[in-house]
Amino acid sequence: MIDSLSPDFADTPGRRLQQPSYQLGSEAGKAAEVSIITPYYNTEALFLETFVSLLAQSLQNWEWVIVDDGSTDPQSMARLAEVASKDLRIKVFRQPNAGPGSARNKAVKHSVGRYLFLLDSDDMVEPTYLEKCVWFLDSNPEFAFCNSYSVVFGDEEYLWTTGFERGKLHLKANSGPPISVIRRDAFLDSGGFDESIRFGHEDWDFWLAMAKAGHWGHTIPEYLQWYRKRGHGRFEQIMRTGDVNRNFEKLIHEKYAGLEKKFPAPTRRPLIPFETLMATSRVNNHLAPNPGGRRIMFIVPWMVAGGADRVNLDLIEGLSKKGHDISVCATLTADHTWEHQFCRFASDVFVLPNFLHASDYPRFLSYLIESRSIDTVVVTGSTIGYQLLPYLRSVSSGVAFIDMCHVEELHWLNGGHPRFAIGYQELLDLNVVTTRHLAQWMLGRGADESRIKVMHTGVRAAHESQLAGTRDRVRAELKIPANLPVVVFAGRICEQKRPALLAEILKKVSDTGLKFNALIVGDGDQRALLEAMLSQYHLTVQVQMLGSVSHQRWLDLLVASDVLLMPSQYEGISIALLEAMAAGVVPVVANVGGQEEIVSPDVGVLIAHGPHELQQYADAVHHLLSDSSHLKQMADQCKAMAARQFSWQGMIDAFEGIMDESHRLRVLRPRHPISPGFGYEMASLALEYKRLGDTVDWMWRAQPLSSSVSAAMVASPAEAQAIAKFAVLLSQSRLGRLVFGSRFFRSLAKRLYHRMTRLGVS
Repeated sequence: MIDSLSPDFADTPGRRLQQPSYQLGSEAGKAAEVSIITPYYNTEALFLETFVSLLAQSLQNWEWVIVDDGSTDPQSMARLAEVASKDLRIKVFRQPNAGPGSARNKAVKHSVGRYLFLLDSDDMVEPTYLEKCVWFLDSNPEFAFCNSYSVVFGDEEYLWTTGFERGKLHLKANSGPPISVIRRDAFLDSGGFDESIRFGHEDWDFWLAMAKAGHWGHTIPEYLQWYRKRGHGRFEQIMRTGDVNRNFEKLIHEKYAGLEKKFPAPTRRPLIPFETLMATSRVNNHLAPNPGGRRIMFIVPWMVAGGADRVNLDLIEGLSKKGHDISVCATLTADHTWEHQFCRFASDVFVLPNFLHASDYPRFLSYLIESRSIDTVVVTGSTIGYQLLPYLRSVSSGVAFIDMCHVEELHWLNGGHPRFAIGYQELLDLNVVTTRHLAQWMLGRGADESRIKVMHTGVRAAHESQLAGTRDRVRAELKIPANLPVVVFAGRICEQKRPALLAEILKKVSDTGLKFNALIVGDGDQRALLEAMLSQYHLTVQVQMLGSVSHQRWLDLLVASDVLLMPSQYEGISIALLEAMAAGVVPVVANVGGQEEIVSPDVGVLIAHGPHELQQYADAVHHLLSDSSHLKQMADQCKAMAARQFSWQGMIDAFEGIMDESHRLRVLRPRHPISPGFGYEMASLALEYKRLGDTVDWMWRAQPLSSSVSAAMVASPAEAQAIAKFAVLLSQSRLGRLVFGSRFFRSLAKRLYHRMTRLGVS
């Protein structure tokens, strides 16, 4: 998948050296789920790239119906015949040249799939495109078709996010390529393509014909389809001729006059209270198991820049390189800026809210387990992942379930995910924690010690041959003199990292007269606070705010630095700390979580929370930066310790051993079985928690109530409770969502929430 922030338009799905190896297993020979519909006319060798991208699809139960629309080029015809001979799922039909609309209609007549996938002979799709589109339509019956964001490449290169959400604006202009998955009955209901439109815009007319028949679609917010732009193609040449565009627009407006008044506008429906869950999947896609390793599913909250996410990514990279197949399911709606990173090592990546109705999370997860023959499920950081464990255990035999936690969070849900790890321990074959401190915390709250495994995270050692050159290069880029000491901080600039204390430490060190520079790497909700304090302390010249950077850039910045400063409120074991030590950067960090398991007096300085910590931080940083020989000695010891005890390869080996142990326990000390009926009810309850949690979150995000509104609007707990219940019910209706969308009502909701809290309303 493409990196939307730094796109590489040459990395197309059909040219990648390493392709997913999905193959049908026991379901081979069953009716195809999807019929791929392709018109073909004198297509160049680019057609082979289209073929490769289809072979790499995670949904393999497809057929490809190609209609050769009167090709005249012998090489093109031979190429089509060669591709067709390589796969029994490919059907080729021929007709005299009649245009792409006619070719598509003929292909549909010879197809059998529940869904139709319109794909031109030189375009491509990412490996999960078909599976996500099919599941979107199965999960969201309000829509008749769907596509995704587009990567436009070739003679023009750009990212295209405009899609079917434009609705009736399609009457004014087409909004994208014809690449889409469509319900067969909707296609037939619309009458298919107008075959009189021979040379362009037939797809624009087709979408409006669908709208006229009462059908409309959705665009999945992921870059899953690749649309090739060719400046010298037949379509482009015709469109540049005379008044073709203007004349066709006039025809469209006449043909569909009045449609704007009844244009279909389906929306994704909300989750209703205790919604009935579908227990079985309609999708037949049983893939052959992995012959060279395990099949592992990671259930994560998101894929963003962060320490826990870095550990997940490193684990997935290492496990995939050792022959294991990985599926990743993210459960939160977020800006998944690292999704492309995960796709480098696991093409099987699914952001569930992007394409599923929430009621289908349980069904899709159990489908994936069955489809891929998954043998190990790892829950890490996902609340609903824990809550769905009863259901997944009840429908998945032969699967080992593991969780992985990094740090307790007492300010959130009385411990955060480690609290869930204790509560759901009897449904897990093993708990994995990354510090002995966290293991002890869990034991103190009733966890079973025999089911807890400590696995310290590991990092790659920096190559000595690259250190000197990188240090000089980065310092030159940042205009830092070669002999000036550098302090570095990395992390989300949020309450946990105590940015105000960070600024105070830097000021106190600066007040001693010591010359140094500092680099602040990261972003967060308290960045403005930190910047204001640095300005107030006149530190903006010697402190550089670098924002979020790539992981490689972070590693390079470490090489250019001398001391890591992290006065965190709490941590597990910071991955930034381990990476700093591997690069020879001496840590001065808070004595919290599992930090003391790594930082001994000969490799760094631990500072305990307390009334004197500001002075202690400042003294430690000043001492290290003032004594270059001592700093060099500790830097060498940091690198040696990281390589010896916290290696990246050691972490991968340890996790493989943990998976083996979990399967041994699954057989020798099995957990109590859960009946499917009880698992189903627990899944319903999990989704009810989600629905209510989303409602509260929506209320919490409201703006502060205007001072003109009386704070005494709620007189009693009974009244508060009644209003809250009414608000929750009303929020499930279309009218309620419109009313509550106003700033006034959202502000009122937040004030009501605080009032309820003070009154003790549950």
